[in-house]
Amino acid sequence: MIKIKITWKYCLAFYSIIMLYASLHELVHHFSGYFICGDWGQKTFNYFETACEQDPKSLIATYIGPIFSFIMMYVGAHFLTHKSSDYKKHLGFAIIFAQLPLQRMISPFFKMNDEFYATAQLFGDSAFIYWSVIIIIWLICLPPLIKAYRSIENKHKLIWFLFYLVLFPYILWGPIFGMLEFLMVEKKFLAQPIIGIGLLFIINEVITILGYYFVKKYINPYYQ
Repeated sequence: MIKIKITWKYCLAFYSIIMLYASLHELVHHFSGYFICGDWGQKTFNYFETACEQDPKSLIATYIGPIFSFIMMYVGAHFLTHKSSDYKKHLGFAIIFAQLPLQRMISPFFKMNDEFYATAQLFGDSAFIYWSVIIIIWLICLPPLIKAYRSIENKHKLIWFLFYLVLFPYILWGPIFGMLEFLMVEKKFLAQPIIGIGLLFIINEVITILGYYFVKKYINPYYQ
């Protein structure tokens, strides 16, 4: 069980975790695309394209990003076991929601996610594919989310759970992520690519890793 307490230091730690895993999700796309295609594709904060986009095997790179995020959700759920330290439990809880599970679960309804795009490319955009993708994603996401819900010790645990699922990660991380994408893509600020990745993305990744190293201890809000 964990007792949620939001402090400004906790927000810094949680932000760093969200940005770290959002970036890793994108880098998993990009590097797997390199190994599949034999050359670098293009990568912004919120978009990737492989070097062999017309080859169906490039869709493997599309799937690998969500697979990474799903695995991390289960790693987070594992950290919530009763044998874990308080720090590890809070970290596990944060890792689950850092994968932005609501986005993974809701976007396929609008045919907007990696999972739906790749599956529709392979098997066609039919009602069967549409609902199959949605059901599979929900079946994958629900167990770690249920584990996270049950781990909350605070009163009004459903409100806390919905706050993390629907709002908190997005208001903490979303505006900065969107601003960085806008600066690099629309304003061409530090947009020059290195191994297909915009320089601003690389700089942000370095800052995120350093920030995470220094503030990760505060993901346990009771750290002294």
